[in-house]
Amino acid sequence: MKNFFILFIPSIFYVIFVFKLFEFQILKGNEYRNKSLSNHFYRISIKPARGNIYDRNGKILAGNTTNTKIFILSKNQDILREYVSYISSLNGYYSELVDYKSFSTLVSRKDILENIVFIPFAERVYPYGELTPHIVGYVNMEGNGVSGFERVFNDSLIGTKGDVIIPIDAKLNITDRSKIVYNFPTKGKDYILTIDIDLHKFIDSILLNYEKAVVVVMKANGEVLAMYSKPKFNPEMFQRGLTTAEWNYVNDKDLAPLVNRAISGLYPPGSVGKLLTTLIALESGWNWKTSMPCQGAVAYGNHIFNDWSVHYYISDIKEALEVSCNVYYYRLGRFLGLVRFTSFLKKIDIFNKKLTFFPDENISFIPDSAWYMKNYRFIPGGAVLNLAIGQGELLLTPLAIAMLTGAIANSGKMPYPKFYFGQEIKDTLKLPFSDSTLNITKMAMLQVVKGPRATAGYINWKLYIDGFSINVAGKTGSSENPHNKKTHSLFTAFAPYEKPEFIITAVVETAGHGSAVAVPVVYEILKWLLLHYYYQ
Repeated sequence: MKNFFILFIPSIFYVIFVFKLFEFQILKGNEYRNKSLSNHFYRISIKPARGNIYDRNGKILAGNTTNTKIFILSKNQDILREYVSYISSLNGYYSELVDYKSFSTLVSRKDILENIVFIPFAERVYPYGELTPHIVGYVNMEGNGVSGFERVFNDSLIGTKGDVIIPIDAKLNITDRSKIVYNFPTKGKDYILTIDIDLHKFIDSILLNYEKAVVVVMKANGEVLAMYSKPKFNPEMFQRGLTTAEWNYVNDKDLAPLVNRAISGLYPPGSVGKLLTTLIALESGWNWKTSMPCQGAVAYGNHIFNDWSVHYYISDIKEALEVSCNVYYYRLGRFLGLVRFTSFLKKIDIFNKKLTFFPDENISFIPDSAWYMKNYRFIPGGAVLNLAIGQGELLLTPLAIAMLTGAIANSGKMPYPKFYFGQEIKDTLKLPFSDSTLNITKMAMLQVVKGPRATAGYINWKLYIDGFSINVAGKTGSSENPHNKKTHSLFTAFAPYEKPEFIITAVVETAGHGSAVAVPVVYEILKWLLLHYYYQ
């Protein structure tokens, strides 16, 4: 028994020793190695450069500039004070970032250099400044995407961090500069967007005199060539910190410069909404050849519903859309009724789902009987009459209007928006209307531009003057503005009529009638597209 204990007790200690050795070496080996390293090495993280974002022609919309960030490793207060004083003398102020001239001067100071480590430091830059932030987005002071494309694809754009491992002693002095190890970061993924920055610049130039506006330009295959929103803002101010003036500007509720009006702005479509009424009425059995007089107003209950002009006589629904006759569309509203009208609209994607991957997108809105009862506790008399002419509580985003226009142009189908090359588009906007309904509506849109009483006849005249042999179809609109007596000016169009390639939608806030402002704006954009794409 005595021999047994003599052998057993050492065995127990040996087993414990082997287990602890296994725990230290295998189970917790990395942890203890890192602790050991931290006693002899100092680690500095290196932020990676974000992936570049290009326009469709390879121009950089979001890139990087590399500076040198300097770290001083020392517990010696005299060295630290001398270092801060010297850097301040170079720049006029103390900064951890140095330019090339300061960097060259600093390297010559061998006495300070012994305690300094140089770290590459990438900062986000936006070469086109205020032209791109609503779609490209911007980053914050930590380098993370906050809005737009930068936010949605932050994880793939951000890249992988690197580090610098520096040998040090207990006093934080660098022991051997030759053993400093740089593990450089990996740059994030690059993306090529479908937008054309030159087109953005052109749109900006023709909207110079307007404070608030939005333009969406798409190809018939869903590619977004432009998504312009105004007021603009400088995206780089968020990573350096805002001044008081900048803070006040971006928080101005009236201007709302941070809002991407193309996908977040909800507007009464005005007479552009008559496209929806035309589609629904025809699909519900309205005879497109129905004619009627127009004296400039109709009575409904105790209310008078006015037209924007006296049109005297309307021969059919195509002419009603051509001259944008409210009286005719009031009649269509009564023919349809609120329930049938709103039930049809609910079948269309733009009123029940998002069209993009951007989180700040708003879904277009149509009120129904339940909504009126919840908010007003009754259904206002003539509510459907207002909705039938695109006014009242009916709200659409400019992108939704562009998608609706594209679907009519493409025989009832329009691919969902494509924002970057390599993006897989699975969804298609499909309008729940017959070919006959779509064809009549499409012909009516052609008359809006080419008809003898066309509200957008300016475009047909300008095409002739400028020597373009092409047919354009569209619809003008002037939408109610509760904050200003002046209406918002709208126009949406597609071209060429026979084989659509471009869809253009413009909203110019508080600018007046659609035919007066939005139509000329769209024409100039169309002309640019014809010269740079169609005839190339």
